[in-house]
Amino acid sequence: METIARKYYPSKYKYVQNLKKDGKDVWCINMKGISKAKFDTERQAAIAVDKLLIGKGKEPVNILVRK
Repeated sequence: METIARKYYPSKYKYVQNLKKDGKDVWCINMKGISKAKFDTERQAAIAVDKLLIGKGKEPVNILVRK
């Protein structure tokens, strides 16, 4: 049985990375202590990172902006 290696690639957003798994692109969060589900798009993962940071009382770094 042949195993296909997973490869991680950087994203244009902070704390987001691309995972090539079985020929498919999956986006995931790359923060210490955080293991979240995989996302279909890079933008969805970036918004999830911003929501996590806001929940911790920090400023968002990718898409969302505090008012």
